[in-house]
This record gives sequence, C-alpha cells and structure tokens, in this order.
Amino acid sequence: TQVSSLQQTVAADLALKFYDELEQLRAPRFANCRLHLPCISFCVTEVRRIHSQNQEALIMYKIKADGLNDLLVITKEILVQFWRAKPIQQTFLLVRPWDRYLLGVPDFAEQPDFADDQKSVEYGTELGSPMDYSDRPPSGLPVEEEPGLRALRLMVRLEQPFDAFLLAQQRVGEYKRIASDYNIIAQVKDIASIDSMDVGTVEIL
Repeated sequence: TQVSSLQQTVAADLALKFYDELEQLRAPRFANCRLHLPCISFCVTEVRRIHSQNQEALIMYKIKADGLNDLLVITKEILVQFWRAKPIQQTFLLVRPWDRYLLGVPDFAEQPDFADDQKSVEYGTELGSPMDYSDRPPSGLPVEEEPGLRALRLMVRLEQPFDAFLLAQQRVGEYKRIASDYNIIAQVKDIASIDSMDVGTVEIL
C-alpha cells in the first residue's frame, strides 16, 4: 500500500512533526478586512510569461516553486514584473489552504443522527429484545490510530494533486490572491522533501 511504501522513504519523526504543525493551525478567519488563511506554502522561484496566439485576453505563466512540479497559471492579470512602464520584482507563494481532510479529522456536522439511533434502541426494547452494544464502538466515532500511522496517511494525501492559490506579496506579511480563470492544479514533487514545505498562516487582502 501507499502507507507502507512511504515508511521506507519518509522519516517518521519529520512526518510526525509536520502533522503536529498542521494540527495546531487555527481555522480560517476574517479580521481587520483580511483573511487569515492557514495553509501549506511553497516559495515561487521563477515566473515566466508564455506568449500565445489564442485567447488574447488571457495570459499564461509558467511557474516554478520549491517542492512542486512546474505548473501553468492562466489569468487576465499582468503581474507587476511584466509591466511595460516600470516592471517590479515581486515575491510569490503557491499555497495549499488548510483542510481538516488532510489530517483525517471527521466533520462532526456530518455525523449520523444519534436521536434516530436512540429511537431504534427504544423500539427494540419495547419488543422485549434488549440490545447490547458493549462490544461495539459508538456509531460514527473515529477509531483511534497510532500517531505514526496518522502522519503517514497525511503524507499519502499530500502526494495527491491539489487546488492551489497564487499569492503576490504586497507588504511584509500581506498578500493578494492572483485571480485565475482555471483551477491551479499543483502536485508535490517529492514527498520525502517535506522540509521544503512551510506551515503557517498568511494574511490575504
């Protein structure tokens, strides 16, 4: 399986450390007209504009980022470093927004209705056939896994392609999202290099 194969390639202590860092992130929130977005970020190392004869209103950029396969971004926006009047170098990030799915955490809003389960128990009791659940785990509750196994499952999920945001730095610690006409699909190049991924919260204007 993918989990067992990763045991040979990913250091267990690094996987556990990364899991703990993600687990400690706060949920996304708005404050002072800014979105505080918990995420995994990748530093963009190169942005190259690709000229195309088609779709004149759209601009295509080839993006290179630490830890990710090269990808394309299609947008109507001209990045400041390609302005004709006064090009300016700018710092970019590709980020993967935090999602409870990565940690394998259940969404309790979607748990079964325990009221219905109680009705079923009462119904069975009325018929004179009491039901014993002592040997069964409560319905809908997650089975506890070893921390090392949870961390490896996280690594498996991180290997999958994901929807990314392209962010352009405006001021220190503040970013603007670059609107894209198509989903930006990114993928980690080598999951063994998880030390190249930064976990934290960015402020988006």
